[in-house]
Amino acid sequence: MKLINDYFYNKCSQEEELEVQKWLAEQGDKNVDEAFQKIIAEIKVEDTARTQESFERFKQHVEAYKRSVAKERMRRNVRMLQRVAAILFLPVLCLLGVLYFNQEKQIEWNDLTIPHGMQQTLALSDGTVLHLNAGTRVIYPTEFIGDKREIFINGEMYADVAKNPEKPFIISAGDIHVEVLGTQFNFRAYNNLETVEVALVEGAVLFGTKDNRVERLTTGEMVQYNRSTQEMNKEQFLTHQYKSPSKKEGFYFSNLTLGDIVKELEYYFDEKIVLLDNELNETLYVAYFTNNETLEEILSDLNVNGRMTITRSRDMIFIDKRRP
Repeated sequence: MKLINDYFYNKCSQEEELEVQKWLAEQGDKNVDEAFQKIIAEIKVEDTARTQESFERFKQHVEAYKRSVAKERMRRNVRMLQRVAAILFLPVLCLLGVLYFNQEKQIEWNDLTIPHGMQQTLALSDGTVLHLNAGTRVIYPTEFIGDKREIFINGEMYADVAKNPEKPFIISAGDIHVEVLGTQFNFRAYNNLETVEVALVEGAVLFGTKDNRVERLTTGEMVQYNRSTQEMNKEQFLTHQYKSPSKKEGFYFSNLTLGDIVKELEYYFDEKIVLLDNELNETLYVAYFTNNETLEEILSDLNVNGRMTITRSRDMIFIDKRRP
């Protein structure tokens, strides 16, 4: 797997490239797709420029070798069909051809990153609608093929998932995955945020971690998972009061550290905010903002007790603990 990762990032020697290319040519589609998906799951949003180039180059190599293998399979199948053509009716031959080409259909992946200060709505091929927040990266197929619908994400989104009981929708975010059949929920899982959060507005989801813990959520439940401590907490909320920044409705901060809140505000407002005191970084807040508040108004409300000093200098905002 390390050699394939090196090939993805263009770090291989000529001999190693030949070795990987040979492996791609010899493997079945399932093995290549699994290797590809493992690489995708490890991509960091900070690597956008470099991994975008690598993503396209690697995808072209994979598809090229799959096409070469597919052509050889086609030649073998054509020869086989010619042998039996004398005893098979034309409709049967047509059916075999349809089944064969359907099996050879490959997944085409897309890579989308939302710039800071912007939001975007993405409609998937199955009718699912994703409202993507600033700083979010999502990797998704042009068309869902197989027995599941899977996407990869680093960031935050509000998802309205199309119902399909026979084809579960799976969201992978590195160490976290969410499985749904049809529902609406907000999902926050930026790589550089400590807390992963799922707030379920409608339906039911399964929230799973890398250590195989699974939590089932029903309407009006929220789960928060701390990546550092691996603690998981579940609470209830009023769905009609929930506001998602991905839909430009506002912010709903429930027991989040100031460090995580500041990072989300940075993405949303495209501003650089620096916390100068580690104690402030760990302070927990419960706060809701639903009236199109400015960044300055939000920070001022978070400082209602006057424990912080907030100053702007050189296009940056500095927050420090107020000294006696």
